[in-house]
Amino acid sequence: MTRYFVRHPVTTWMIFTAFVVLGIYALPKLKIEALPEVDLPTLTIQTQWNGASPQAIQRSITLPIEESVGRVHGVEKVVSTSRSGQSQVEVSFRRDVDIDFARVELNEQLGAVRRDLPLNASQPQLLPYVPEEFESEDFFTFSMESELSPNDLREMAETWIKPQLLALEGVADSRVMGGARSLYKVILDRDRLELYNITADEVFASLDQLDELRGAGVIYEDGLEKLVALRDRVDINRLSQAEVARRMGTTYRLYMLGKVIPDFEDPQYFVRANGNNVVQIAVEKRSGANTVSVSNTLKAGLPAIEASLPFEASFHIDNDQGEELREKLVELVYRSLAILAILFILLAISLRQIRLTSIVIASILFAIVISLSLFYFFKLSVNFITISGLTVCFGLILDNSILVLDSIHRRLEALEKAEDAKLSRKAKLKVAIEMIVAGTHEVVFPILTTTLTTIVAFLSFIFLSGRFALFYVPLAVSVATAMIASLFVAFGWIPVALNQGWAQSLVKKTPDGPNELDGNHQLLSIVEEVPDLESKRGWLERAFDRSQRLWWVLLPPIIGLVVWGFVDVYPNKVIKGGFWQMPDMEELLLYLEMPGGTDVILTAEQLAKFEEELLPIPDGARMTSTTFGNQAILRVEFDEALKKTEYPTKYRLSLVEVADATGGASIFIRGFSDRPYFKGPFSGSALNSLIKMTGYNSRTLNEMAEDTLDNIGKSRRVRKERVTSGRRFDRSFQDETVLTIDREALAEHNLSVIELVGYVRRLLGVDTPWTMLVEGKRQRMQLAFNDSETIQYSDVASKTITNAYGEKVKLIDLVTLEQQPVKGSITRENQRYTMFLNWEYVGTDKMRRNYIKNTVDGIEKPYGYTVEEATQQFFTEEEEADLKLTLILAVAFIFMIMAGLFESVSLPILVLLSLPLAMIGVFLAFWWTDSSFDSSARIGLVLLFGIVVNNAILLVSRFRQEAAMILKAKLGGDPESEAALFAGMRKQLGGSNLRMLPGAERADLLRRAVARGTRIRLRSILLTSSTTIVGLAPLLIKFGDAEGQDIWENLALSSIGGLVSSTILILLFLPPLYYFSIRFLWVMERFGRWLKKPFQRKKTPESEPVQA
Repeated sequence: MTRYFVRHPVTTWMIFTAFVVLGIYALPKLKIEALPEVDLPTLTIQTQWNGASPQAIQRSITLPIEESVGRVHGVEKVVSTSRSGQSQVEVSFRRDVDIDFARVELNEQLGAVRRDLPLNASQPQLLPYVPEEFESEDFFTFSMESELSPNDLREMAETWIKPQLLALEGVADSRVMGGARSLYKVILDRDRLELYNITADEVFASLDQLDELRGAGVIYEDGLEKLVALRDRVDINRLSQAEVARRMGTTYRLYMLGKVIPDFEDPQYFVRANGNNVVQIAVEKRSGANTVSVSNTLKAGLPAIEASLPFEASFHIDNDQGEELREKLVELVYRSLAILAILFILLAISLRQIRLTSIVIASILFAIVISLSLFYFFKLSVNFITISGLTVCFGLILDNSILVLDSIHRRLEALEKAEDAKLSRKAKLKVAIEMIVAGTHEVVFPILTTTLTTIVAFLSFIFLSGRFALFYVPLAVSVATAMIASLFVAFGWIPVALNQGWAQSLVKKTPDGPNELDGNHQLLSIVEEVPDLESKRGWLERAFDRSQRLWWVLLPPIIGLVVWGFVDVYPNKVIKGGFWQMPDMEELLLYLEMPGGTDVILTAEQLAKFEEELLPIPDGARMTSTTFGNQAILRVEFDEALKKTEYPTKYRLSLVEVADATGGASIFIRGFSDRPYFKGPFSGSALNSLIKMTGYNSRTLNEMAEDTLDNIGKSRRVRKERVTSGRRFDRSFQDETVLTIDREALAEHNLSVIELVGYVRRLLGVDTPWTMLVEGKRQRMQLAFNDSETIQYSDVASKTITNAYGEKVKLIDLVTLEQQPVKGSITRENQRYTMFLNWEYVGTDKMRRNYIKNTVDGIEKPYGYTVEEATQQFFTEEEEADLKLTLILAVAFIFMIMAGLFESVSLPILVLLSLPLAMIGVFLAFWWTDSSFDSSARIGLVLLFGIVVNNAILLVSRFRQEAAMILKAKLGGDPESEAALFAGMRKQLGGSNLRMLPGAERADLLRRAVARGTRIRLRSILLTSSTTIVGLAPLLIKFGDAEGQDIWENLALSSIGGLVSSTILILLFLPPLYYFSIRFLWVMERFGRWLKKPFQRKKTPESEPVQA
């Protein structure tokens, strides 16, 4: 392939120009997403039931959904969480299941559940899998501020803004938060109803039929039969005059029992900005739409929408994933440019030629353009993860080009030989081309091997599942794509560019000789590399020769260093982390959670106390808050100038001061401090010890948890032990007001459960609305009693209800009201209940882990119950197994590729011994930097394994090549062709084949081969390692205002640490190890022959003929 490209430079340039044109064409059309689109075999079913307790949610919604899920084909795992007001069921399928077909089948099975849902519960929504880290992320949200009230502002937003947003390209839907929807309230006087013996259900039935269609008959016109229906026109006056009941010949109309007023439903959200009530609009983009493009479209369209409004209002963008993604991409571009600049300087210093450096750097750009073209034509999304992958592998892309360049550069002596032979420039050009082809061909095997080992290492990612697959499979795809592109560039474009941009200019500078080449034999003799076994070796070769003689001095300390790293550094000194978390923006955030059942208005009032403490907000800062149910979130964002002032710290201290004075609430404050502030019964896992308990009976599991907590609490090193739910910000327990119905008493008084529940809901003003056509518009209607706004829960039992026979019954005779603590959430995994125990252990990490292990081992577990350590950030046991399997498979795939290409089993094992040399650098890097060894660091090991073996492959392949050239020089002919089993083939010879030489010199020649091979590959190894390290180093530099680490930081740290240690140790460790291994192999062969001698049959002389 290389020979064809070099001999047809115009064709080569056209091919690569086509790739550039395709890249330019594809770049603006690429799908740019915040997150990768990975079709994971997991679906989530979410159902809302406002006001319901976790137990009610589980009994009425979650369990029926679990039963229906069990009937779907291919289900592998079901995890459900029931919390106040919400049910969430995550369904994981087998890898071979078609997720689209599974979605259809699951929808069908949920049909029965939808028909039997409790009143006021939402329909189950079937959603794709989204990690917990992104559940609350909206694509684009903006606030609308106006002089109008929040309720009026919401109605205007629904009427004027939503239709215009949906008309914008790429927008799928939008929802309005804040304010309340309008409705008509029918306020009934409860005393009059009791006086006239009329029930609220009668009133509802009469009003509901006002706008019903009534058949009026059939007419025939022009041979067609047409149905005629009548519907009364309903307005406020018609409602007031509606006949709702008849008693003793008297007709009772609605105005006699109550009134109809235009009102608003109870608010679900409160949204405020800088202390003022506003309405917030969240926009969803279409699947597959370009995130940045849709964001730009929205930002361009909002001013026009604002100008078209019939009222005064202003917009403010609160959250913009497109802008955040654009900033990330710009940051990556800056990092990439910094990497290119540093690589250019490094190569310029090493090669001392700007032209060569420019050619090598250009190979990165070609590889990236080819990769982006492949992304477009294979419909792969370009996102934060894939771009990170391309940036991470800049150094790897450069390695292949450097190896080609170094191999060709070492053959420059061929041009000197051509000069000595007084060849013409035309002949010298042939020598230059052959020199380039031969140099490229020399490194085909190591480049192919190193590239394939890197690619197959990432092939193990296909076995990842869940959120690991979401984040790291696209990373593997981008790295593999770039490596394949770099292979094409190294073997196709680099030789042509070196020939035209470098070699030809060298030839032109030489004098034009009189001689021409005397056939291919002379050409090959000039270009072919022949070892000079009689020449004096340089100091570097002598040093590597001495290292082989002193293998018994070098190897034990290196082995001891590796053992120390695995036995002491990693277990005791490296901080273990869990799943990588997206970095938090540098902002002040407060999360407030009131006791379960707290009205949203009371929650908003409590949050207002924090807001008032910060008002007035200075220019350059913005305070936004959202209240929903019993939860609220407050954010304060600062511009760059204010971040450098005392405002952030002052505001944080003010929030903490109010939080300290607030009782009965859970509060979390983050930002502008090393540690977050916690208060209240949160059940997150902020403490350093966590164990997971599962079982089929919740009561037994509770008893196990309580007994374990009692035992844990006896240790003086344990603090803040508690039961947790396993999710961030969930409460362990909350209070619930329970209404218990006496069904026998109901039957005795001729009342039904529906009548009783409806009456209680109307007492509390939370009756279910229905819809009617009022004044030509579809309007929501709701019944309520006149004292529903002022009634207290404690007064409910003292009220009376009237049955159909006019009998008045006190509610206290029918129900019992009591307040009791309940779990904040209920988690089940494959129909087994799950609980977490969390505590803070005071001591070293080794002591903590030993204490957790002893605690887990000491818990008595009934059959079917499990107890295990749960790592922080909620690494599950399955995820731990996935990571271990990924690393094992990466090593296995690397071994198989090397074994296949080397046609040997022993050499790949020798190469894999370089992996422990890299691990010691990884451990030391994380120990010295106090970084957390999280999922990105472990994934970085896969990248590291693919890189580290590259250096070992370069050395081992060169050792074999040097040994083969020595055999050829000593024995003459072509030993590799002669050793082949079949004619026309070649058998690759290596150091072990030097046994064919006399025993007196073969050991010396083996050392010479190893020392010369190390010296030749030294520059390549140092250059490729340096470029990879330099390419990764800028990823460790922190930019922007984010708190935490980006996905590439620990990945880069593990790769850099491992590569530094392995580069140094491999040069010290592998040459003597290879020499020792070959010598040991020779000894074992001689020993084997010695063992066979006694068993070999002795040849007997032929018997002499008998003389007659």
